[in-house]
Amino acid sequence: MRAVASRAFQLCTLLVTAAQDKALDRRSNTQRIRQNPSPSLTIKHWGERAEHSGLLSATQLQLMVARGRDPVSLLKTLPGVSQSTFAPWGAEQDSAAGAQTLQFRNQSLGGQFGTFTPNKASRKLTLTYGVRFSTFSPWLLRGRTTGSAVVLDRYDPRKAPVFFAPALNASGARVAKDPISGQLFPAVYIGGFVPGSGDLANGTVLSTDESYPDGFRERGALQAAPRVGFAYDLFGDGKTAIRGGYATTKQTALTSGNYLGNVVRNYPVLLQPQIFYGTMDTLLDSQGILFPTQAGTLERDPPTASVYSYSLGIQHQLGSNTVFDISYVGNVSRHLLQNRDLNTLAPGARFNPANFDPTTGRALADNTLRPIKGFSSVTYIDNSGTANYNSLQASINRRFTKGPQIGAAFTWSKSMGFTDGDAGGLPVYLPVQSWMYGKLGYDQTHMLSVNYIWDLPKVSTHWSNGFARRVLDDWQVTGITTLASGIPQGISYSTTDNADITGGGDEGFRRVNLVANPTIDNKSFDRWFNTAAFGRPAPGSFGNAAKDLFRGPGANNWDINVAKKIPIDEHRYFEIRSEFYNAFNHTHWLTVDNAARFDPAGNQVNTRFGQVISARPGRYIQLAARFFF
Repeated sequence: MRAVASRAFQLCTLLVTAAQDKALDRRSNTQRIRQNPSPSLTIKHWGERAEHSGLLSATQLQLMVARGRDPVSLLKTLPGVSQSTFAPWGAEQDSAAGAQTLQFRNQSLGGQFGTFTPNKASRKLTLTYGVRFSTFSPWLLRGRTTGSAVVLDRYDPRKAPVFFAPALNASGARVAKDPISGQLFPAVYIGGFVPGSGDLANGTVLSTDESYPDGFRERGALQAAPRVGFAYDLFGDGKTAIRGGYATTKQTALTSGNYLGNVVRNYPVLLQPQIFYGTMDTLLDSQGILFPTQAGTLERDPPTASVYSYSLGIQHQLGSNTVFDISYVGNVSRHLLQNRDLNTLAPGARFNPANFDPTTGRALADNTLRPIKGFSSVTYIDNSGTANYNSLQASINRRFTKGPQIGAAFTWSKSMGFTDGDAGGLPVYLPVQSWMYGKLGYDQTHMLSVNYIWDLPKVSTHWSNGFARRVLDDWQVTGITTLASGIPQGISYSTTDNADITGGGDEGFRRVNLVANPTIDNKSFDRWFNTAAFGRPAPGSFGNAAKDLFRGPGANNWDINVAKKIPIDEHRYFEIRSEFYNAFNHTHWLTVDNAARFDPAGNQVNTRFGQVISARPGRYIQLAARFFF
């Protein structure tokens, strides 16, 4: 087996001081180091003028590698750096040396490195294989600003603050009562914390606490992401090729907002007292009453989000200018970023007589019934999501030589998973796998795209005169046509009597009852699905419908461009273009009303339910003129 290209390595660093920094005054300081003979080593180093020091020079990197030291390990130890996270990498071809190098970018400090080698295993078979390694560290607050996170292992229910309770005074008026002293206060204090009771920092860890990891989570281990691919010339004539590949991708660029959004607003970093019955003159002297507020916490040692991609296909050349390709393409994603509210009320908590307000006969305030006393919601960020994509993809392309250039691509696919994006919400009490797993919001079963470029034949070749050459010659028609299935949608609901259906629990994930088949054969503007297929859930029920029950309207779009070139001489010409978006002004329905509304008897009373209520834009025409010289 003979290597046809030398292996190469590239390391890039891009330093910022923190996740919340503004754009820095960046100055490119790119240096290339070459070491020969092959295999070559190429190192690129981007420096920034920032509020810290410790940038490695190209010479230092050269000496470090020459002495066999790991540049990434050394870069981790640079002083003055607040956090280090790495972003996806790309490939770059070094034409001077014929070596393929890898380019890595990161939002702070760190690196990815790897080697990928194409090899001509035989006359018909070419293999490409390699591995990349990545490392990253958690986000840290700028300038070591104090933040906090909830750590349930350190939460002690006995230290939770005491709530002002509802009570009646001697005249029968509703008031707030301090359960410790028995003293009465205005009713607006109900649900607030009795001053001096409990520990507001109960269960929280400050970012300055050396007993807990920086960034409130452990630094991940070095991640290996292997890749392998092959191309096999089936008949040895260069016209039919079988191609396949597998790749592992690690999410090393973490979104800072998901990690730092709550830690600067948690107790005891931020207190938000409410002041009642005061005036502007007494404002500064008032202490106010604290109420439970939201908090956040992170999975301490999360697995790294990973995507495992694979494909297998065959390409065949038809004639001299046309290529046909059909492939199976898929991926599986594991350990995706999700969130859930750990302080969700227990299902039916508001139905329990023990939780009733003795002064009203109704349930007490939610925040007094939550399992983690002292907080409202407690958002937990973890890596527990999963998704997958599988597709059959076919395309045919005719290269431009003479006459029209045409390309068409068809995809038959399915995208499945828990949520559509990073940090999507998951329930706490409902079974995640059976309740949340289903078609994703961007799943489109069928998609056909056709593109074309056609230089119209010159009329002057058959009718040679000035009018034909100036007016009828040099016309071009281009366009893109897209036909696609609609996206999956579910059914939400409300009630006319504002009934409490669940009594607590995962209320944001409740669904209707499915009592019949929602699909109909003859969809129309007024009836897109079977509106009689849904019923009002019984009290204490979360419904039984799946998360996706019908598909919305698909796309049928034609964008066409007509251009005329007006030559002035051999090197200069005008071009006049007319661009038509949705050229035939085809009505593209977009949204279907999927919000059921039930009365106490269970009748669906939303008169628009199941009807199309919006459309995509109509035809747009854009005119342009350009002068080329």
